[in-house]
Parts: sequence; structure tokens; C-alpha cells
Amino acid sequence: MAPMIDMVFLLLVFFMTVSSMSQAGHRVKLELPESTSGETPKDLSNRVMLSIQKDGTYYLGGELVVAAKLDSRLKSMHDGYPKMKLRIRADRGTAFSDVKKAMAAATEAGISDYLYGTLQGE
Repeated sequence: MAPMIDMVFLLLVFFMTVSSMSQAGHRVKLELPESTSGETPKDLSNRVMLSIQKDGTYYLGGELVVAAKLDSRLKSMHDGYPKMKLRIRADRGTAFSDVKKAMAAATEAGISDYLYGTLQGE
């Protein structure tokens, strides 16, 4: 009985850790733009979240990334996991040039599949 309790406890800790890591990108507070024609894809697996704040600050997952190092970070992540996809979330006040830099860095890293996150309007 004791080994079974240990196993259940380990599974509980594992799932708590994984669920908090999957929400790391959502901790960056952004005011997303609204879209009336956007669609949410059914499969969001293998997506790494890239958040861009108004001032052009980049966060990969929940971690701050200097703009000059964004392309190298994406490249190393893509090299480690070639099936990686990107989900870009930008604040509605973010300059498009900052979003364009992020898309160029993703393309340079070999990531061709990325989404742009918006709020669903009516």
C-alpha cells in the first residue's frame, strides 16, 4: 500500500508542475487586440508562446528575452525540437515593427508555423 501512495503522490506533483509550466506564457499581462474573423485552431499542441509588450519587450514562455537574442533562442529551441510551433501574443499598443521582428526571427530559426493571438469580438 505504501508504494502505491508514493506513486500517487509523485503523479500529483508531476501534474501540478506541468500545469503551472503550461500557463507560464499567460502570466505576461497583455491587452490583446480584438478580432471578429479569427478562429481558434483545434490543435494547440507543440506551441511555444511568445508575448510582446507595448514597449517591445519579448517574453518566450514566461521568460524575458532580449530582442537581440530572440532569433538565437528560437533557433536553439527549434533545433532541440523541430516540430515546435509558435504562438505570438502582442499587446494592442505594440508597434507592428516589433511583431514583424518576431516573425522574422521565427522564420530565420526555421519556424514556419505560427499563430497570432487575439480576443474574439462579436
